[in-house]
Amino acid sequence: MKSRNISILTILLALVVFPTSAVETQSTWITSTFSDENSMDVSIQSSEQVNNGQLIFKLTSKGKIIETITQDFTIAPGQEITKIIMWDSQPQFKNYVATVSVLVDGRSVDETSYPFSYGFVVLPSFQVVDFSASSSGASLLLKPRSVSSPSVADFTFQLIQDGDIIYFETKEDIPVMQSTQLSIDWPILLDDNTEYSVRVKAISHTPDITSSYVTWFTANQEVEIDDMDVDVDDFGVSVTLYGRSQVPFNGIVEVELHKDGSDPLVFTGKPEPLTLDRDDTVGIIWDDDLDPGTYKVNIHILTLGNEIVDRYETMLFIPERTSPASQPTQSQTPGFTILLTILGIIYAVMISSRR
Repeated sequence: MKSRNISILTILLALVVFPTSAVETQSTWITSTFSDENSMDVSIQSSEQVNNGQLIFKLTSKGKIIETITQDFTIAPGQEITKIIMWDSQPQFKNYVATVSVLVDGRSVDETSYPFSYGFVVLPSFQVVDFSASSSGASLLLKPRSVSSPSVADFTFQLIQDGDIIYFETKEDIPVMQSTQLSIDWPILLDDNTEYSVRVKAISHTPDITSSYVTWFTANQEVEIDDMDVDVDDFGVSVTLYGRSQVPFNGIVEVELHKDGSDPLVFTGKPEPLTLDRDDTVGIIWDDDLDPGTYKVNIHILTLGNEIVDRYETMLFIPERTSPASQPTQSQTPGFTILLTILGIIYAVMISSRR
């Protein structure tokens, strides 16, 4: 009896000294996940600040690890974040299991698995014919899998950088009864020479199937010359530019005048920063009068790295200058003097006769 009381006291003492080891609460956990052969996403939430978090994504088939991807993360208390990865391996098997583990300070705090089949057991009622993205936006071309069975689906475009969704846009209840194109423009600015991923997460209503489609692009400055609004004359040149990218254009307009036997004349002008669908007209005046002759005009749109974004060529003709007509002087007009003399004589005779 005495030894039993000692054991109970020992357990109670351990609970008092080490209260956190008895019951451990989960402070960071997975709220949702999805995967197919193209990509995987996971949403996590935390009740505390996490500065040293890590996600480990694993793709397996029949117990064999095919691919492993890791991502670091930070999260604030009460915040929910979503991380996305793209699988690099080509699908070879029918059945897969995607697993994601959450580590905080090197310690595993949560894990979940998502099984899926490559090629779908039941196919969505639409097909993706083409999926492309650029510095201006993204475009998805769809068609019904069967003309007799049109479909309705939701499509979410996700712009991704380093695993984070930096912009998304959802188009809901889209009927796919014939070839249908969905397009969006990026409303946010992009970084020059930076690679982005774009994913469309599609949810077919009937049958209820979720699928993903991915593509990539490198953001660049893109500006276009309006061919119908270029004016060149003996005073200067006027060029209208249109922005075709969400990477702000920071460059110059360079104009070269080439004349046989002479070094080219170079003039530059700077437009305002241009983004998608914005325009600006740049006017450049020649420093001096151009010599008569025929010039080849090369207009280049250059980045500050001297990369040609767009170009336009035309011709300019400067005619020979003519001397102004000489004005007659009094010594060069004897006829006028004689006329005045005759009029004076006639007037004098008329006065004399009246007397």
